[in-house]
Amino acid sequence: MPRALSLHPYDEVSARWPATGNHIIASYTDDAVLVYQAFNDDIADYALARQRFAGCPRYNATRMTWVKTNFLWMMKRSGYASKKNQTRILGLWLRKAAFDDILSKARFKGPGSGKLRVQWDPDYSPELQRLKRRRDIQLGIKQRASFQQGDDFIEIVDYTEAARTARATRRVPDERVYLPEDEALREYLQLGRVTFGVIAL
Repeated sequence: MPRALSLHPYDEVSARWPATGNHIIASYTDDAVLVYQAFNDDIADYALARQRFAGCPRYNATRMTWVKTNFLWMMKRSGYASKKNQTRILGLWLRKAAFDDILSKARFKGPGSGKLRVQWDPDYSPELQRLKRRRDIQLGIKQRASFQQGDDFIEIVDYTEAARTARATRRVPDERVYLPEDEALREYLQLGRVTFGVIAL
């Protein structure tokens, strides 16, 4: 059975998030971290059937694929799965080791940024209004063979219906702050300090 995505009232979930700073807000388990991307039907159907992107005629492996850990950032980007070529929301359950590896190799925009990129973007409300004080992570992935071939994934799941339900009910997945174990990596990523879900003063 595909990994289910349970939805909860936004106010309850967001109450556990820091109010300010850069944070990786995600759904995750001991073995996997969930990231999202929106695609057209051709790419989504191919990826779901084969659990990979490699070989899909419509998937451009030379372009950077930007994935989001935060559900509402993906809803903003895709208009709750309503924008052209973004009508299908795929949940990519990355192996935790793969997610951490991508984080460790991703670079901010500039000289030497390479094929793995990281940037911070404003968080959004369920009404897709920009929240200025908290920022979410976005990861750019290009020409990573293990990502294209599916080796990085535990599972690819279709969460399009969850997106539509979320829009109608103001509910979101149960997301928490994710902190990489490597302190140097946390500093490089400019992560806000968090203690038990509250910003450390």
